[in-house]
Amino acid sequence: MIRTLCTGTLYGDPQSRTSQNGKPFTTARLRADDGKGGSVWLSLIGFGSEADALARLKDQSAVAISGKATLKTWTDKQGTPQAGLDVVIDQIITLRAKPKAQRTEPFSRSARPVATAAAPFNDALDF
Repeated sequence: MIRTLCTGTLYGDPQSRTSQNGKPFTTARLRADDGKGGSVWLSLIGFGSEADALARLKDQSAVAISGKATLKTWTDKQGTPQAGLDVVIDQIITLRAKPKAQRTEPFSRSARPVATAAAPFNDALDF
């Protein structure tokens, strides 16, 4: 058995289904970056609360999952061997993009006044 922890984006909307014995589950495909410019594909299946959480997500949702994985291989349409993982999800967490910092300055740097050649500054104080 392989334990995996992986992050990626969902490819397509998850599909909720019911097994022949009446147990609900949800399936989805996850695309993860392999770190070399390629992708690793994971076929996800969730039961119980993980199925509910997975079903609420949409295409291109960023997620982190952990679970039990099985290695699978296949040949794509071009005849190239491919590898991926089938994962039974133990835990799923949705990820969000880092929010952009909001400016607190009333104007931008380019709008700031530029120093001009005026009389020299006199810091002597009269008391």
